[in-house]
Amino acid sequence: MSLIQYYREHLQLRNPVLIAALAGWNDAADSATTAIKFLIDRWKPVKIAEIDSEDFYVFTETRPIVRIVDGMQRSLIWPVNQFSAHGLPEQERDIILYLGVEPQLKWRTFTECFLEICRHFHVSEVILLGAMLADIPHSLAVPITGSSSTPELQERLRELDIHSSGYEGPTGMIGVLQDACRRASIPAASLWAAAPHYLAATPNIKVTAALLTYVNSLLSLDLDLNEIQADAVRFEEQITALVARDPEASAYVRRLEEQIQALTDEEDEDEDEEEPPETDTARGPSSNLDHPAGTGPLPSADVLIRSVEELLRREREQGPPDTDDDSKNEG
Repeated sequence: MSLIQYYREHLQLRNPVLIAALAGWNDAADSATTAIKFLIDRWKPVKIAEIDSEDFYVFTETRPIVRIVDGMQRSLIWPVNQFSAHGLPEQERDIILYLGVEPQLKWRTFTECFLEICRHFHVSEVILLGAMLADIPHSLAVPITGSSSTPELQERLRELDIHSSGYEGPTGMIGVLQDACRRASIPAASLWAAAPHYLAATPNIKVTAALLTYVNSLLSLDLDLNEIQADAVRFEEQITALVARDPEASAYVRRLEEQIQALTDEEDEDEDEEEPPETDTARGPSSNLDHPAGTGPLPSADVLIRSVEELLRREREQGPPDTDDDSKNEG
């Protein structure tokens, strides 16, 4: 049985750039995969290939999902690693979107499957999206870091003020795929967004919007992102209102803001004294923004996690309390 299933094997694409995200360790708050889903919903691309899940997952950990179809028939959905293509007539190259799930097994074989599909469709560039938890507040701009395998891509990242965090340590499939692309001489870059660790279980539309904004600029896609950016503003306002109800949560977020301000001031002082190295994180408060961070030393983190997530869960199920007509019409 082949590990790769082609659906449009002979499809001709023009120097396609592949944009990828995988659910799992590199997808804090589902931010990266939600960005790919947004593009799939916007473009309605055609499915061109798929990596079979059988060899790569422990199904007691990544379980198939049962869905009800037409009120009675059960449909079984296995972990999916799907490649879809979208033509951009107004651009010089087309797009391939890859939405997958980080495997538990045979990472090298999985990587070879990914590279084989890239070679088959003559992918000219790979952009990998990731998100990680960090000790940052929801109230500040989303820190974005990135790295690339070629000087040309690195320069394009610098033009967007995206710099490497200089992280060294354990990595996920995003890091493995980027290294594999480098070895295969396929230009590749990764974009990493930092998500507040106390909102880890909440789909974070603000982080997703930030990733999409940078991808849009990096690839000159000319996407209209006004709606999702407005959703991001509303999301931040909602979280701020929820946090304000809990004095301990408010104090915790305020301390995070103060920590970042102190780090920013320190970086500014360092810049005054000497030129910063290229590996400095220009847009984020921490040098550890390439992997999921811990909750840090602040003691109220667990309380805030439970408090905010419980409030969000209650609002999703019951709607916000004391909601006036204007706020009802916002969505």
